[in-house]
Amino acid sequence: LARKVFFDTLKLKARSRVPALGGSVGDELLKVHVSYGSVVQALIKSYNKPGRARVVKGLAHLTGGGFIDNIPRVLPKNCGVTIERGSWPVLPVFELIEKHGKVDNTEMHQVFNMGIGMVVIVREDQSAGVLRSIRAQKMKAWEIGFIDSGDRKVQLA
Repeated sequence: LARKVFFDTLKLKARSRVPALGGSVGDELLKVHVSYGSVVQALIKSYNKPGRARVVKGLAHLTGGGFIDNIPRVLPKNCGVTIERGSWPVLPVFELIEKHGKVDNTEMHQVFNMGIGMVVIVREDQSAGVLRSIRAQKMKAWEIGFIDSGDRKVQLA
């Protein structure tokens, strides 16, 4: 979809510079994906110690399917999740795809991850500490929603 919007709709080339992207279309589409392995290992080691209540309750790597398809896989049957749009900065590439591709915002959250690569579900009373731990490892992190009762569905608010 990104290639269709940039190359077919906007008639850009891979080396076309787009000010909103801070570089070329090709550079944006070929950016290296973040590896979350070391951050996840550190969180589990720090917060899920044997014999203690687990703080990290679930992890969802947002690959194809975005929020809608990936988060429910780690939810218990009686839980749902509300993702609060606007609680993190959306990357310009997604804004351009949504606008020029005329893609509905809800579809953008299903097809793409909107800049969120990993969701860590934690106890509410520990969320501030977990955020500090992630940020201390030079990763960006935000509180983007909450768990409530439900049927393993994701609500976008």
